[in-house]
Amino acid sequence: MEKGKKNMRNLILVHLESLNYMNYHVNACLFPNLSELEKKSVSFPYYYSTATSTLMVLADLMYGGMLQYEVCDSLDAVPEKYCYKESLFDSLKDKGYRTKALYYPGGSDCINAEKRHVAGFQCELTALLKYEEYIAEIEQILGSQQPFALMLCNTVSNIALNYQVSSTRADSGLDRWKYGYIFMDDCVGTIMKLLEANNLLDNTTIIFYGDHGDEYYMHGNHQGLTHAIEPYNSLIHTPFWIYDNRWAKSEKINDLLCTTDIRMIVEKLLEMPELYFTWEDLEISERSYVIARNAYACQPVRKESFNKGYSLTDGRFLLLVNDSGLAFYDTEMDIYCQNNLLKFFIYDQGILFLNKDLNSSLKYHYKFLINIGAIRQIRQLFYYYKNKLYEEVTKLFQYAGCEEKIKELGFEKIQKL
Repeated sequence: MEKGKKNMRNLILVHLESLNYMNYHVNACLFPNLSELEKKSVSFPYYYSTATSTLMVLADLMYGGMLQYEVCDSLDAVPEKYCYKESLFDSLKDKGYRTKALYYPGGSDCINAEKRHVAGFQCELTALLKYEEYIAEIEQILGSQQPFALMLCNTVSNIALNYQVSSTRADSGLDRWKYGYIFMDDCVGTIMKLLEANNLLDNTTIIFYGDHGDEYYMHGNHQGLTHAIEPYNSLIHTPFWIYDNRWAKSEKINDLLCTTDIRMIVEKLLEMPELYFTWEDLEISERSYVIARNAYACQPVRKESFNKGYSLTDGRFLLLVNDSGLAFYDTEMDIYCQNNLLKFFIYDQGILFLNKDLNSSLKYHYKFLINIGAIRQIRQLFYYYKNKLYEEVTKLFQYAGCEEKIKELGFEKIQKL
């Protein structure tokens, strides 16, 4: 190793494809390696992804912002100009790191992403068609004796790719969905063994993050899509934890965080001295809310498929707008966003009125749940978050130069059931 680089800390970003927070914790038996690693890590139960498709999330993470591709009218388009001039891996390469973004199994999406510089302008997104090649590439880099920063994307847990687990190809789709997750967990176990074999565990920071979840048609068929649809809680609430032997203790941190925060967190972690420290020592500002979307500002509305949408969450409540209107959910009690609380109201001329006819026809438990305090709470939060969501969406559309497209979103109506 070159002089001056021996104290540089290695970095691995582990991509957890199509895995939401609830699925990960409810089906913990599918994730023995990941669950054991999280116990030794600092984890963040209130982490939210900023998008509902893989490549959008990768770009948000790498560039530390959401603006890079908002000018694009499709996920394949190459922008004429870029908002951010360097990615996380570009910056680390300039500091002497060997950077690599590995994507298995690669395909046309990966090729298009490389044309768009999703991983950076100095870092390739390398597609590998065979799992053996993917592992061999990782093994070669770990044994190179050069400080490294790796993005590892094993996407077999994507619902459209789990057939790659050859031993399960004859199984029903309803049975097979879980095998992609088991394969992902086994892959993480292999990576950890390689790190241990190369005596790298004590000098490597490992970030585990979910890119998005899947939804199995709870909010419509979306022409068959399970993600890349509107950012409901089940799509954007994903696992996130950091494995680093310098933590003073393993714990859960309840700060609200999102994908675009990861770059700053990584940069601060790599600069920390080789001493025990706490989360507070990193001085990462906690957010008041997280914004997420399923399309770029310039993309068209695709009714019944993507249903272009945006959401704001504070970690409990989630306000969503799409071309059909507004929906507001309490995600503590309604994890999968099945009960739009606005259905008990009428929204007219910017004012949210209680639907008196509906209210008078409902009794029993309803009266104890949607009482005067709840009605007041819903109204106050709705007005505040609607204004914030509109402001944040406007910023994205203004940057993309298509502010008139905001009219395509139903900010002035409640979604019909």
